[in-house]
Amino acid sequence: MSNKHEDLTLLSVRSAFDHLQSTINRALQRIERHQQLNNAELFSEIKERRKLAKVLLLDQRLIQLYKALVGNASLSIAEGEGLIHAELSSSVVTHEGNETCVNFKLNDTEYTLQLADQGGGAISYYGETFSSAHLSLITPDGQKVLTLHLDLGGEGNQEVVNESQITAFIPDSWIYDIIHAYETLVTSKRLKEINSTYSSEKLEQLKQKFGLSMQQIDTTQAE
Repeated sequence: MSNKHEDLTLLSVRSAFDHLQSTINRALQRIERHQQLNNAELFSEIKERRKLAKVLLLDQRLIQLYKALVGNASLSIAEGEGLIHAELSSSVVTHEGNETCVNFKLNDTEYTLQLADQGGGAISYYGETFSSAHLSLITPDGQKVLTLHLDLGGEGNQEVVNESQITAFIPDSWIYDIIHAYETLVTSKRLKEINSTYSSEKLEQLKQKFGLSMQQIDTTQAE
């Protein structure tokens, strides 16, 4: 067999392969478009639910709540320690394999935050290794009602996710609990900061540093 004949055979095989691949790709595109049209209503509803989760800031609330609770397993905010009438406490943080679970209670309802590291990932320009994880909220009946796909880097969890990274969302009354838990945590922390800033000890230190007495302050205010 001549070299010319071999080249023609290779070209023929390559041409046939390209034609087959093109035909398969067109067929797959038609099938996908058909499935998209058949399920347009479903995907439209999913899109609306993702938008709802973003509008309520549930992604950011869940991430910040996890960060606060995983770093303080003995956190306890009693009713009356904040501006919201809610009691928040966490008691158990468990590590098993690639999963970290934080159990916390808001009033009388117990929830679980689960961070499942997916492993793998890519290496950035600066040599950092990035992997991904799923952060899920689990209700007392064991149902995952909100799951976020996170990109993990050297600085920890991703702070903000886009709508496509909300991979599960089942709206229910738990939404109120999560908002209350987050706001209880934030307002309690802020209230402690305010009380610390204006405590008798801090005010006394300021008076000493600036050579002031209560009598001088009262005289100035009267004028």
